[in-house]
Amino acid sequence: MALEHIKLDLITTQKQIFKFAIVGFFTTILNYAFFYTLYDIFKANYLISAAIGFIVGVAAGFLLNKNWTFSSKKNIKSEIYYYFSVYTFTLIIGLSTLQFLVSNLNQDPKLANISAIAITSIINFIGIKTMVFKR
Repeated sequence: MALEHIKLDLITTQKQIFKFAIVGFFTTILNYAFFYTLYDIFKANYLISAAIGFIVGVAAGFLLNKNWTFSSKKNIKSEIYYYFSVYTFTLIIGLSTLQFLVSNLNQDPKLANISAIAITSIINFIGIKTMVFKR
């Protein structure tokens, strides 16, 4: 009985990872589109551009992850609080990574931001699965 429960949890987690990846792909494109537009076209600071792109992606991701990835029916107020807490933490990690890659390793901000997004995506899944949309 316990083994069957573990197997079902594993299948559920695998489905959630797949859905999270699809949502993440969409929100990453959205994030990067805002970043690129602000940085490259409007000549905004790369950190401000990255932060705005991140916030737009997070807002879209919350709705998609709540309703599709995790099918959560819980109170939206507490979920928003914890969701944005996780993403605020990863925003700090992402911006720190981006600044390090640009300032210390002389990477192009357009490429460095892709690395920062990859790192934060892993942290985000773990955080929202265990803290926000836990069952």
